[in-house]
Amino acid sequence: MSEDNYKKLCSRGKINKIVTGGGLGNKAQVEFDSIPERFKIGVVKKLGIPPKKNSQNLILNYYKVDYQAVDFFSYYLLDEYRTLAPEKQDEYVRNAQMLQAVELFIKETLAFVKSRNGKRGLTDIWNDAAKAVSDVKDQIGHSLPKSARRLKEKLEDFNKDGYSSLISENFGNKKASKVKDTQQEALLRTLLRDHRTFDNEQIALIYNSVAKLQQFPELSASTIGNYRKKWNLLVMAGTKGEKGFDEKVAMQITRSAPSIPMAYWTVDGWDAELLYQKTGANLKGDNTTTYHHRLTIVVVLDPFNKYPIGYAIGTHENPKLIHEALRNAVKHTEELFGKKHKVLQIQSDRYSIKKLTPFYKMVSTDFTPARAKNSKTKVIEPWFKFFNKKYCQLAPNWSGQGVKSKVQPNDEYLNKIRHSFPDEEGCFMQLTRMIELERERLQEDYLNAYREIPDNTLKIVEQKEYLIHFGETTGYTNKLSHDGLVVAINGRKRKYESFDENFRMNAHLDWTIKFDDDNLQEVLAYNTEKNISFILTQKYVQPMAIYDQTDEDDEERLKVRAFNKGLKALVLDTQAADSRKVNQMFIQNPELDNTLAKMLIVDSRGQHKDQRNAKRVDTGRKLLEKQNKKIERQEHQSWEDQQMDYLNKKMDFTKFLNNE
Repeated sequence: MSEDNYKKLCSRGKINKIVTGGGLGNKAQVEFDSIPERFKIGVVKKLGIPPKKNSQNLILNYYKVDYQAVDFFSYYLLDEYRTLAPEKQDEYVRNAQMLQAVELFIKETLAFVKSRNGKRGLTDIWNDAAKAVSDVKDQIGHSLPKSARRLKEKLEDFNKDGYSSLISENFGNKKASKVKDTQQEALLRTLLRDHRTFDNEQIALIYNSVAKLQQFPELSASTIGNYRKKWNLLVMAGTKGEKGFDEKVAMQITRSAPSIPMAYWTVDGWDAELLYQKTGANLKGDNTTTYHHRLTIVVVLDPFNKYPIGYAIGTHENPKLIHEALRNAVKHTEELFGKKHKVLQIQSDRYSIKKLTPFYKMVSTDFTPARAKNSKTKVIEPWFKFFNKKYCQLAPNWSGQGVKSKVQPNDEYLNKIRHSFPDEEGCFMQLTRMIELERERLQEDYLNAYREIPDNTLKIVEQKEYLIHFGETTGYTNKLSHDGLVVAINGRKRKYESFDENFRMNAHLDWTIKFDDDNLQEVLAYNTEKNISFILTQKYVQPMAIYDQTDEDDEERLKVRAFNKGLKALVLDTQAADSRKVNQMFIQNPELDNTLAKMLIVDSRGQHKDQRNAKRVDTGRKLLEKQNKKIERQEHQSWEDQQMDYLNKKMDFTKFLNNE
């Protein structure tokens, strides 16, 4: 037992202190029989039963510790789901141990008398047992009856019903209870859990109408209220639904905050408790100003230190606003860390989940939507209460802490100052400033913790991926021209190019342009039909005058020339490869000699009829090799010379004109 508990038991006389512990080397001593039974068990386990004085009653020789009785009464639940008081537990344990001692005393005394051919009857033995039990009542602390008849009945009940027979019916008002029958309980619980949520008066009226016919005791409204509390677990789901049951009654899972930043984000929207005024036409067409409007803010929160990593503000929650908040979160990671980052895990509710899932998956490695109707999984909801109290409540246009909250502003005063409420833009600026203040407060801790994150844990968002999901569009498509892709963004024409030769291979396609207003140096050209995309960079503008040119200009010119040279080499390589393959095809297939294609596709000498002769196959191969060598030598010639030379040697159109 604790020291405090020991002192209380001594002061109340529950423990009889024989020797005090005052003085050097002295130890306190207490009377063993005065120690409460629940503690006496531990003493006996460790030291054994202390020796009894010779003057003690012989029945004490049969008095043994019953550990099962201790366990039974310690965990016994009353009908109100309460446990027995410690004093009652001790009393019932002593009674159980005393009854067991009486039973042993009777059996051994009766056997002893019979072995000696004694004439004492069972009645006399019971009388002796009753007297012995009465003599040790103060010493043991039991509450068994004094008469032999009552003691015998008590032992019979104990042998029949066990330890529970010793518990008084007065506990839990068993005698006074008006609902004892299982049918009564079932009827009352059915009414209590009805989805129409009857009050206690209504249930009393309905229940008593049945009770009269069934001869049940009638119940008052207050009694029904007590049963409503008692059976709350069993009836709440009917009146509050599964959501209410999960939030109020069901066991909750306790979770700890992430140990590092960028490990977990949660997303949700909230109608900010800030009022703004708005002027618009009413039903009659007249301009009217109203003052009850509120903006909605969607926040992406990192629970590591509850840092608002992303947010978006609008008139109401919708997929577009959530999309903007996710976009803001990714962009803010670039502002914080120098590069756009993904989070390892993101959680949201299931609002518009099909439409928003691609964006959730883009910003995270693992998207885990919250279970339906389980708001407690989102730690962001308590954060909104904190944000409302810390920032919004300080504003004069604060509207309260929710409809159900008792903390509300003075409505009369709000009505007086309603003309000073900000408009929609002013309220927008209020919320923006509040979020930025909260970011400033937490940012240093957030950055310091980020520096400790292992590099292999961080996930970077590529620019192409970001623009595909979060880029804005111009609303129309563009085609590649000789001057690049000319795009009008925000009323200004800009030119974009790509050093990827595959982009020019698809110059015939229509391109949708996606861009980020904060970085117009790069845009994404995307074709929906082919499902291909390219990152384009804004074209470098060269100065006309040599006087204005710099080293950077020279580098950019060389870069363009090198790219164009590579394109030309690609064209020539393709032409040469095509020529070799076509000539080989005609050499291997003489039957193609009479076709129209054969008339146009001639060898390097302008001869095609002679190819009919199979004997010239070897000569043709040699000529083909010679032609390839010539093409290689021509790589140093200008682009225009190469094209004209190629056409002059491969196709002599004058032959066909002369034939006419």
